[in-house]
Amino acid sequence: MEASPAQVIQYFNGEKQNLIPLFQRPYSWRLPNWKTMWDDVLVQYDADDKSAHFMGTIVSVPARSVPVGVSKYLIIDGQQRLTTVSILLAALRDTLDENSSARIQEVYLTNRFRDPEDTLKFVPTQIDRDRYRSIILDRYVPDDQSLMSEGYAYFKNQLLKGIDPNGDPIDRAKVLTTVERALQVVMINLGDDDDPYLIFESLNFKGEPLTQADLVRNYILMRFRHSMSAGGEQERIYKTYWAPMEQRLGDNIPEFLRHYAMKGGDNVYQRGIYAATKLLLKGMGEPTDVEAELVRMSSFSAMYASILDPSLEQTPSIRKRLVNLKSLDVGTSYPLLLRLFEERRVGKISVKDLEDCLGLIESFVVRRAVSVVPTNALNKLFLQWARQFPADNHVQWLGTSMSAGAGGRRFPNDIEFGENFRSFAQYGRGYTRYVLLRLEEAFGHKEGVDLSNATIEHLMPQTMTNEWKAEVGSHAVAVHARLKDTFGNLSLTGYNTELGNLPFREKKMKLANTHIELNRFVLEQNRWGEEEIIKRADTMFKTASKLWPGPITLAAPPAVTPDTTSARPADA
Repeated sequence: MEASPAQVIQYFNGEKQNLIPLFQRPYSWRLPNWKTMWDDVLVQYDADDKSAHFMGTIVSVPARSVPVGVSKYLIIDGQQRLTTVSILLAALRDTLDENSSARIQEVYLTNRFRDPEDTLKFVPTQIDRDRYRSIILDRYVPDDQSLMSEGYAYFKNQLLKGIDPNGDPIDRAKVLTTVERALQVVMINLGDDDDPYLIFESLNFKGEPLTQADLVRNYILMRFRHSMSAGGEQERIYKTYWAPMEQRLGDNIPEFLRHYAMKGGDNVYQRGIYAATKLLLKGMGEPTDVEAELVRMSSFSAMYASILDPSLEQTPSIRKRLVNLKSLDVGTSYPLLLRLFEERRVGKISVKDLEDCLGLIESFVVRRAVSVVPTNALNKLFLQWARQFPADNHVQWLGTSMSAGAGGRRFPNDIEFGENFRSFAQYGRGYTRYVLLRLEEAFGHKEGVDLSNATIEHLMPQTMTNEWKAEVGSHAVAVHARLKDTFGNLSLTGYNTELGNLPFREKKMKLANTHIELNRFVLEQNRWGEEEIIKRADTMFKTASKLWPGPITLAAPPAVTPDTTSARPADA
């Protein structure tokens, strides 16, 4: 990164082209901003030495789109300021003598003898492009009440009718000299290895900074030749690939880009999305290669949309598995999920095997959660499996890989899972309601039961009453402390506020007409204490162990062929 003070006119001097990223916000400065810039000019207007007046910071990055034409720079901060300076220069051009007018047009506003695409020194975003082109090249200011046209009118009016600090009419030549010599900015030029997002954070810009997704989009679009007219390459790429991805994913597009970059097994932090994507695309020399990667990225975005919104999935069994994973909120698994769904897309994994792989992931996550295995290893594990992703035998490979872990990477067996399921306090944890809902679904209701509003009920209440102490027996306090939050004492109900601390016999009466099968065992009991809670937990665990099968008995690892065709996007 290079940072140095510079006269703002340097951005308009020499054969170059400064471009505002495509599809950024349009020109938005208004009268207060124009007045501030005009006041900045007047501060230096009468200064004999034309000492510098600081106007702010401008950040640019080389736009290495195509190896032809003039040098191009992408302006990623200071866009509004540079646009306004160019409008002021146009107003000066149209109010000065013929020689000065020609010099402004040919030195500061245009690149003479260049192709039409390279003619303008400054190119705004496409929303303002035709209007700006009219002002600069056609010398016609549209009467469309746009901010750009109004800004031009403001400066022209000041040049023709304004008064200088001494009360005299404005000397337009002195204004040009002031713009050329006295208006200064901090020029920050980023290199290929610099991260614009980090620059934004460190400088704390007053404007709204670009997001990681904005930076990725701009970098991709700048790999294609821009056009001054509608329908150019950049616009085609945007409309064909990027816009549909934005429409599918909305605010989730940064996370998609992150997981897309991670599906080869590399960890990417949220602040590193731009750098990771740039690294991926940097080695692709031809626009056709970049577009091929966009085709691939767009395909993955559709898969990602289904992961986020399982209703988009067409296969019922896969949709159900996605609903389960979404309920568990296992975002760390998404890079691996992208690999699995890509295998389905290319016909390398059957629907049944994909369903089984998703079931394995669910079992792995649930068993670890119930067994209180720390989650900090999950990200590394899923990345490892994404990196080692095989070309075949996916179910066997994934089951073996999961079962091979120890310590914080372990897949709890039935003994560990059972002990924690029966004896460990499970209430108040993120997955507890999900486990109870899945257990309820396992009963296979003949008629649909709406569980969307069902809440968790403590059968032996959280706060013991004298009647409940008598119900539980001689060691009621100890039993309550040990078992009140275990699965054996937890159920689902739509009457939670009504049940509260009611005695057991009254709770049974309230639950008599329940359609929730988890409560059937409760209704069959004459009392509710330690024995009944443990017995119910045993019954529930038998179902849980089938819903979420444990690790396989390891033998010799299955023979698998590493998949080298899609481990990393750049290899595609």
